[in-house]
Amino acid sequence: MNNKTVLLPIASLLAASLLSACGGGGSDASTPTPLAPASVTGVVSGSAGALTVGGAAMTISGPVTVNGKSGSIADVQPGDVIVARTSGQTAGLTTFTATSTDVRIEVESAISAIDLATSTVTVAGQTVQVDAFTQLYDDNSDDSYSSLTLADFTVGDYVEVSGARQESGAILATRIERKRLRVGQPGYSGIELYGDIAGLDTVARTFSIGTLVVDYSGASLEGTLANGIRVEVNGTLNGTTLTASRVEVKRFEGSRGAEVEVEGPVSDLDTVTQTFTALGYRVSYAGARVRGTLADGARIEVEGRFDATDANLILAREVKVKHGRGGDGRANGEVKGALSAVDAGAGTFDLGGTGYFVDSSTVFDRDDSAASLADLRVGDYVEVKFLSTRVEAGRTYATKVAFEDESDDDNRVGEFEVEGRVTAFVATAGSRQLTINGYVVTPSDSARYYGDRDDNLLTADAFWNGLTVGQKLEVKGTVGTGTAVTGLRFELED
Repeated sequence: MNNKTVLLPIASLLAASLLSACGGGGSDASTPTPLAPASVTGVVSGSAGALTVGGAAMTISGPVTVNGKSGSIADVQPGDVIVARTSGQTAGLTTFTATSTDVRIEVESAISAIDLATSTVTVAGQTVQVDAFTQLYDDNSDDSYSSLTLADFTVGDYVEVSGARQESGAILATRIERKRLRVGQPGYSGIELYGDIAGLDTVARTFSIGTLVVDYSGASLEGTLANGIRVEVNGTLNGTTLTASRVEVKRFEGSRGAEVEVEGPVSDLDTVTQTFTALGYRVSYAGARVRGTLADGARIEVEGRFDATDANLILAREVKVKHGRGGDGRANGEVKGALSAVDAGAGTFDLGGTGYFVDSSTVFDRDDSAASLADLRVGDYVEVKFLSTRVEAGRTYATKVAFEDESDDDNRVGEFEVEGRVTAFVATAGSRQLTINGYVVTPSDSARYYGDRDDNLLTADAFWNGLTVGQKLEVKGTVGTGTAVTGLRFELED
């Protein structure tokens, strides 16, 4: 267990809600008012080492757990759903201290099916939905992470999924991390699954979670099982049956009457009762100030209090819609760099000599809040996720555009990054060059090369002589004229 204190820039969590808890903004900043214990549940974003959840900073000074089991600060990653407890704060500050942080994983197992058309994967009988906000990563041997797209995953990949259950029972993934486990290795057949019980048969000692049948006849039980109850199941997969070794009843519960902030996707919206579900909690927004239009899948921030008698119910004071939709999860490429042209009227922009277009489903993100094409300016540094198979008038479809702070240290070597599959290359020393997503990349004399998934350093000869058309590659470098790129760092992604 890691109890090291570390500052992680996380977001303007709690600032407004904590001010409300002590009577709004009228308190004297020179005589801060201590606040009661509070809770923050949200989806981490940003980058490793600069984690954000809306923009303020969180100091982790207590234990970190993963589904209640001992973990470390390194387990808190972009896309993870976390529950942080606080011991009390000072009004007006944009930082808070977490006395404990739990990372919540919905399912951990091998992928059994992938549907790129619907942006879904199946893991342990659970439908996992991917949208434009889903963070997709490869777990490297040096504990670093490489960005992936849905197209990079294959059936049999062992993954860990964090996210939010939807009314349909599907998991809206906020992060999918591909682990290094392979078929035949210890642990590969193991499953860890969270979900709601259905079809409980106490005679046969079975129940279902999604399409997966759970046989708990030989399992240790913690709690009383019933339909609709949320459980954690550990075991091994045999066909479509999970043979459980352990079943534990789980509840999403906060501290009755305590302050809380929740940030994540909406599900089960009921406009009649004025309630919805967010990351496992039921939220009542009756009487709350609602900023924006609520809808299933919208990303929201809730400020309020846990009900005094029901620790799963949040009584909201304010609900802010940060993003009205989740966007398209089918992106198969990613590029980072400075914009060279923007035409808001035409719905287009240029980056690195390549043209992109957007539509009403494209998601724009700035500091964890919605933006638009009209906010883009020539010279802005952005990260663009795109779908290379959708091209109109010579332009590629952008599924998501996120503003980036050039001062952030996210291991950038240069001012430009592109990720995709090699379509052509010349490996001859002295004239080496490759084409990726329309960019023509020439290596610098000091370029560095890394191998696939284990991030091992390669010589230039080993890299170029082993290169093949269709390989997934990430290139970092600088942009020249048109689509010309000088490559400074090359990393194989598969």
